[in-house]
Amino acid sequence: MTRIVVGVDGSPASEAALHWAFGQAMATGASIHVVMSWDEHPLLSSVSETIGGAGVPPEAVEEQAHGLLDVTIAAATPDASTVTVTKEAVSGAPDDVLVAAAETADLLVVGRTARAGLFHMGSVSTSVAKRAACPVVVVPGR
Repeated sequence: MTRIVVGVDGSPASEAALHWAFGQAMATGASIHVVMSWDEHPLLSSVSETIGGAGVPPEAVEEQAHGLLDVTIAAATPDASTVTVTKEAVSGAPDDVLVAAAETADLLVVGRTARAGLFHMGSVSTSVAKRAACPVVVVPGR
């Protein structure tokens, strides 16, 4: 069975990527693995603690990521879909996390924000397109 990895971050561009991936999965019988990541900044955490703030506990960030994943997947899932969907929330640079998740995938799908311009991709989509071991589809945001 074909495996499609989709990177999401809650943006309209990533929702468009997930919607596109569902169409592809339904047409090919593929499964979808939805990945969300966030980049922790150790320097910001230490600064926050230094000035008296407790910072945001990593568990709280992961819990919010899982909640956003659930909402994003539910919004993009077509009615009567029989596509098998797995999900993963991982701390790390989004491009690194997606490239690692797609090592055994047949396809990696990411969104492109409108800010990236008509003929330009954003930094994450450019990085994964250069480094992924599988084909990459970059879906423009809605």
